Amino acid sequence: MLPLFHDFEGRSVVVVGGGSVALRKTRYFAPEADVTVVAPEFVDGFENLECTLQQRALAPGEAGDVVDGVALVVPATDDRELNDAITDAAREAGCLVNRVDEPGDTVTPSRVESAQVTVAISTHGASPATTKYLRQRIEAELERADPMVALQSELRDALRSAVAFPPAKRRDALWRVLEDETVWECLEAGREADARTRAWEIVDDLE
Repeated sequence: MLPLFHDFEGRSVVVVGGGSVALRKTRYFAPEADVTVVAPEFVDGFENLECTLQQRALAPGEAGDVVDGVALVVPATDDRELNDAITDAAREAGCLVNRVDEPGDTVTPSRVESAQVTVAISTHGASPATTKYLRQRIEAELERADPMVALQSELRDALRSAVAFPPAKRRDALWRVLEDETVWECLEAGREADARTRAWEIVDDLE
């Protein structure tokens, strides 16, 4: 299975199930996708999410009713027969499937985000504890990286139009800035102007 970031902005996701697992899946997709949740009843928490709730009991023979025009379907019930039927209907309709009771077409990794960086972590279900441990270790580094991402983006855009910096030389310049301790120290101290000055000194030395 290959990791892939997928843009769900404005796309439809259907979650079938109203329990705690379905709630977690809905919470994962709802900030970006248009999520519809289908279940006969819902645990507390759904009412706080941006999603559409369809209160109905879905029989296996009705699985095709909820997959038309949907980008991804999440069978999240405790009824394996129903989950199987939803999976089959989704694949027939060309939808991605994210099952909760066995591997599907996709997995939802643990996600760590800052303003500029997103990291996804998965042990493919083998060790949720390890996933949590790694997430906690990474969280502290992401905020530290945000100012560097902004600086790198600024430099990269400027150097793209510089004749003296073809792609290989541009990559070298950006990497040298990334490895420079003075640049990092200035950024961590909130001295973005000093970091920018030092970065351009490094770039100018390569001309």
